[in-house]
Amino acid sequence: MALYNFSFGSNMSSSRLLARLPEAKRVGTAILKGYELTFDMVSTDGSAKCSVRKTAQLDALVYGVVYQLNEAEKSILDDIEGPRYDCVDITVELIDGEQLAAHCYIANTLDESLLPFDWYLQHVHRGALEAGVPNHYSEAILARPSCDDPDKTRAAREFAIHNNKNHQGTL
Repeated sequence: MALYNFSFGSNMSSSRLLARLPEAKRVGTAILKGYELTFDMVSTDGSAKCSVRKTAQLDALVYGVVYQLNEAEKSILDDIEGPRYDCVDITVELIDGEQLAAHCYIANTLDESLLPFDWYLQHVHRGALEAGVPNHYSEAILARPSCDDPDKTRAAREFAIHNNKNHQGTL
C-alpha cells in the first residue's frame, strides 16, 4: 500500500531523504494551507529543527515535497523522526491542484529560543530550491538565524550530503 509523506523541513531535499530512504519516490511539490513553518523543535543535538503549526492567518501556507513510501520506509522514517514528533494525517494540495491525503511530522517538544545549525538550514533551503518554491519562501528560510554546529565532524558529514551525486536531485 502506498503511503504519502509531506516533508517540509530537511527532508524536502532529495539528497537528504534519499540518503535515508533510497527507494522513496518523489511525487511532487505541495502546499499545506493554514499552517506556518517554524524552527522550534528541540532536537537531541541541542539545536532547533523544523515543524509546522496551525495559524489563523488567512494566507498562511507551508511548501513541501510529497514522497511515496511503503510501510517499511514509513517505519524507518518514524524511527528517524522519533518521539519528539507526532505523525499527523493531513491533506495537501499538489502544485497541479490535486488534493492528496498524506502524513507529516509535527513537533511536540518546542523551544523558540533555540536556533537551527547552519547545515540544517542549508538542507531545508536546498530542498526548497529543488522543490521550486517561490523565491520569497526559499529566501525567508535562508534568512533565518542559525548557529554553527560545535560538532565539526557532524557538520562536515551533513554538508557533504549535497555533494553525493547519486542523490543530487535537480540541483
